[in-house]
Amino acid sequence: MQTLDLATLNESLTVEALKQMSAFGALSNSFVEQVLAGAELLRLAPGEMLYRQGESADCFYVILRGHLAIYQDSDAGREIIHTTGEGESVGFSAMLAMRPRLLSGEATSECIVLKISSQALAKLQELDSQQFGIFFINLSRDMSRFLSYCILRPPAEGA
Repeated sequence: MQTLDLATLNESLTVEALKQMSAFGALSNSFVEQVLAGAELLRLAPGEMLYRQGESADCFYVILRGHLAIYQDSDAGREIIHTTGEGESVGFSAMLAMRPRLLSGEATSECIVLKISSQALAKLQELDSQQFGIFFINLSRDMSRFLSYCILRPPAEGA
């Protein structure tokens, strides 16, 4: 995993392009810029782990480019729960719950992700509570979609 300079992001994804993603929809340009300023930009190669089941969850991620396989390991083997798309947030529910991660995330292609710590999220609320509310709703909507997908997905083979 490689940390990138945020200037790299501005070359490939503008604030307007980010606002088309579910996590950033309906936010002001200045708030999106504040989110970026407090975040860390990471690049993952295919097969590289973003986070592992059981790890402490002190942050969440927004997938800006590429895809992640979200999976769970058990005695029965590895079960892929979901493959993310660009613009989706992952790891938000574990961070909110202040619990270890229940799932793992592995890049299935080259990925560019935005890592947002719980401290950075709290600072955003202090900066602009109205825009923070919209951001929180966006992240909650992503979390809801993920949970719905988990409930509605077909059972694993052999289950």
